[in-house]
Amino acid sequence: MKNTEFKVTSLLEEYKRRDEERREFIIHEGYTAIEEIIKEVNQRGSLNEADIYYGTPKPQLSFSDIELGYMLTSMMEYATNHVGNPVDEECELENKLAYFEYKDEIIQIFEVYGQGTDSWFSKPSEDTIERLNNTAYGVYLIQFEDFINYTKNKDIESEKLSPNSTILNDITSGYTVERGSK
Repeated sequence: MKNTEFKVTSLLEEYKRRDEERREFIIHEGYTAIEEIIKEVNQRGSLNEADIYYGTPKPQLSFSDIELGYMLTSMMEYATNHVGNPVDEECELENKLAYFEYKDEIIQIFEVYGQGTDSWFSKPSEDTIERLNNTAYGVYLIQFEDFINYTKNKDIESEKLSPNSTILNDITSGYTVERGSK
């Protein structure tokens, strides 16, 4: 029993540490990161974690592949939870899209599911940009500033809670879990 309790505690501490790292990076480096991502996408056409290792030429980023993953995952999560996700009907695999705007630049996140999940930043087509700006499809366009503010507010909210309740709240989606509850 003691060994199981230790594993759960270690797992919860690791989860909390990674969540704090992710939020800290987004809050403090998010604007710089999105500017660098947009610059690379405009030059390369797309950008994902593998490009940092295998890309030719290598992307000029001031952050790591892990931090790029934080951006991809967190931005897609935010889009999914706040506006939903359209799909690319022409893609044979299950997928979802997210669109973010920063300083009049629109960037797309494309996530594909097959034998695993892969996601990357890319530049949407001119037709998609036109639809985002001039039709009801624009409901999917998210201001990057809103994403940063949401992350800051979530960070402040977490600081108000005790460390254990923060982890349990994240894991249980807000349900109260107490020792010995049935």
